[in-house]
Amino acid sequence: MIEVAGSMAAERSAIRYGVKPLCSETRNSGCEASSVKCYMLSQWLETALSSAGISQAEASRRLSERLGRSIDRAAVNKMVKGTRAIAGDELIALGDITGITPPIDNTSVTLVPLLSWVSAGRMRDPGAPIPVQDVPLLAFSDLGRGDFFALKVAGDSMDRISPEGSIIIVNRAERVLQKGKPYVFSIRGETTYKMWEPDPVPRLEPRSLNMSHQPIFVQREADLEIVGRVRRTMFDL
Repeated sequence: MIEVAGSMAAERSAIRYGVKPLCSETRNSGCEASSVKCYMLSQWLETALSSAGISQAEASRRLSERLGRSIDRAAVNKMVKGTRAIAGDELIALGDITGITPPIDNTSVTLVPLLSWVSAGRMRDPGAPIPVQDVPLLAFSDLGRGDFFALKVAGDSMDRISPEGSIIIVNRAERVLQKGKPYVFSIRGETTYKMWEPDPVPRLEPRSLNMSHQPIFVQREADLEIVGRVRRTMFDL
């Protein structure tokens, strides 16, 4: 299974891809160009054809031959553009033709958009959509259910768990603070990544080898907004 992290406002959980058509459950149904599902599947198909060195015309010929029905080049072109649904048998056949494993329900992978820290600050509004187009998408296994986005760590205030340059995965669906857990916060418009420590004084605590970093004390609850809980750190050795 492949999941795409997206807007909680549109869907309160990640979008699931199965063997059935990812954009639609009927073979000839159209898809909105802005649909996350269509966009993701079209990206997969475009990459698969390119990697295999197969033209859209050749894909049309092989697909028609394999499935025993006419699927012209225009239909393949619409699949690549994300404006035509791909039926389950077409999806499996395209995987066989290209040699690239299609997104079918035998894995557990979530595609997570990598955002800028400026964009992350906008995520403090639970209804704000997470952008998934025109941003890098990173694949992670076994994240579970949630509303995820990724950030690249800048600075060393959390380098004991997330060194500078590492990638953190934030679950925007988790906004209830738990003692000693890492979160991304927005404080008076500034976005920061820290540990939550409520006692004896509520504060955002750094986890750094650089002792110059100091806690940020929370004077007023109104000044603090929770963007989401950090669920994973990824970095190269």
